[in-house]
Amino acid sequence: MDMPTMAEQPVTDQLPGIVDCDVHPLFGDGIRSLYPYMPDAWRQRFLRKRAHLAGSGLTLRFAHPNGTVVRDDAKPEDGGPAGSSPHFVVRDHLDPHDISLALLNSLQSGSLCAVHASVDESIIIASAANDYYIDQWLPVDARLIYAPVVPSQDPIAAAAEIRRVGGHAQVAAIAVPQIAILLGNRYWWPIWQAACDMDLPVLLHVTGSEGVYNGAPMPAGGMPDTYIERYVTLGQGAEANLNSMIMNGLFERFPKLRFLFVEYGFVWPIPVMLRMDRLWRGLRHEVPWVKKSPIDYVNEHVWFTTQPIEEPRDPRDLERLVKMVGVNNLCFSTDYPHWDNDMPMQALRSLEKGDREQILRCNARNVLRLPRLGAVK
Repeated sequence: MDMPTMAEQPVTDQLPGIVDCDVHPLFGDGIRSLYPYMPDAWRQRFLRKRAHLAGSGLTLRFAHPNGTVVRDDAKPEDGGPAGSSPHFVVRDHLDPHDISLALLNSLQSGSLCAVHASVDESIIIASAANDYYIDQWLPVDARLIYAPVVPSQDPIAAAAEIRRVGGHAQVAAIAVPQIAILLGNRYWWPIWQAACDMDLPVLLHVTGSEGVYNGAPMPAGGMPDTYIERYVTLGQGAEANLNSMIMNGLFERFPKLRFLFVEYGFVWPIPVMLRMDRLWRGLRHEVPWVKKSPIDYVNEHVWFTTQPIEEPRDPRDLERLVKMVGVNNLCFSTDYPHWDNDMPMQALRSLEKGDREQILRCNARNVLRLPRLGAVK
């Protein structure tokens, strides 16, 4: 597919609106939506095995208590599922809420590429899904930017996919669905190198497979019993991966690498950073490649999105937590169109105006790769 270069797209540097770092699109007809973007032999393979009947939902134990994770009022007029129409997302979400950039992150693609398909199938699915969103969504509105999914079961193929689609002007990050290998492991190095080569940050987000399917990250201590218990513990994966990145010296090996943790909240990094720093100071001889405090690496290379916002009863405590994790390292996200999404007009209202504006409008521009003034002819 011919993809426009950054020089062919409108300038986004000075857009004054809010940057939403987590909007979830859907291919409304499931995997069948991707068939036109697959080679015929692979299309026939998926048709013959009736792939469209293989549901990717959670087990009954972890099904949402209200029956769905998406908002009923976010469904488009054509009756499709919430998130399936780019035109409706623009009208329902971007226009009313002063959103100048919305980062699309497909959880369908992520779950398929992480554990719901074989390695070879995941490579084809990632390519088809990326071509589908580039073709069907990005031309609708320049405010829609995209994080292509990569087939994380094969790091060489994933690196190739980054280089294939990473030059598109509306590609602003790379979505890497997690499997049961911590992200500091050398298994991932080809992906991190490709992300650096393309100047793209890595977006990390749960796929919905965690703690459910073989090959996905498992919760610590044992299996939860309910949706709410599982939801509370999803941040364990983020904690383990941040620790793995730092203690394996990832940012010394890849000094241009940037990570954006999405939909894990932002309170959890505080105790993790403090503990990493304390242990590094006492045992740094074990990890000589970690040349400075873990807190410094996080401040320079890692960002966190706000949703879901943990809201203390005392609003002043929220301001203290924001200061502790670092105002400059927080990016706003809504999680639209999911049941617990945070809307811009209500979120973070207890913060100082300057800090709130920094989070809503500015910080994402420092981590996402966006068209620059000098690149536009």
